[in-house]
Amino acid sequence: MPFATKFRAMFDWPLPGDTLGAPDRALLVESVDVGHQGRAPGLYLYPISMVLRGPGGLTAVKRLVRALFDRRCTTFSGFGTPYQLWPGQPTVAALGDDRYAISGEGVGARVHLREDLLRFCEHLAAEGLLADEQGRAAVDAYLERYRAAVARQVGRYATRLRRQQRAAAAGQPPPDTP
Repeated sequence: MPFATKFRAMFDWPLPGDTLGAPDRALLVESVDVGHQGRAPGLYLYPISMVLRGPGGLTAVKRLVRALFDRRCTTFSGFGTPYQLWPGQPTVAALGDDRYAISGEGVGARVHLREDLLRFCEHLAAEGLLADEQGRAAVDAYLERYRAAVARQVGRYATRLRRQQRAAAAGQPPPDTP
C-alpha cells in the first residue's frame, strides 16, 4: 500500500512555504496535510487539506488548485504492487484575509499493470508486430525501470519533506530547495 508520503511525492505535492502560480499572483502554501486510510483490500483513501494565502480571489484559486488535483499516476507499494493514484475533486473555501482552505479525498487503487501490459503485448504479437517472448522481457524490463524511477522520485520528495520539517522544528524558514 502506498502511504501518504508516497502519495504526496508522486504528485510532487507542495510543502508549507512553497508558492504556487505566477510570481506576480503567487499563493503561499501555509499548511498541507495528507492522511492515509485503508478502506478495503487494494483500496486506500487519502484525506487532503491545505491552506493557501495570497491574491487572486476564489475563482483564481480554484483554477490553480484544479491543476493540482486533475492528475493521475501509477506508483508501487513497498512490495512492488502497482497502484493507480488520483487526488479526487477539491473543495475550495475562502477563509478571509486572502486565505483559502482546500480539501479533498484522494484514492489509491490496486491495479494489475503487468497483466495489462502483457495482454497488450499479446495483441501486438497476434498482429505480427512483436514476438511474444520479446514482449514479456520488455514488460519486465519496463516495470523494473519504472519502479526505480518511482523510488528516486519518492526519495527526493522525502528528503525535501524532512528538510522542511527540520527547519520548522528549529524555528527557521523553509529551505529553498526545488
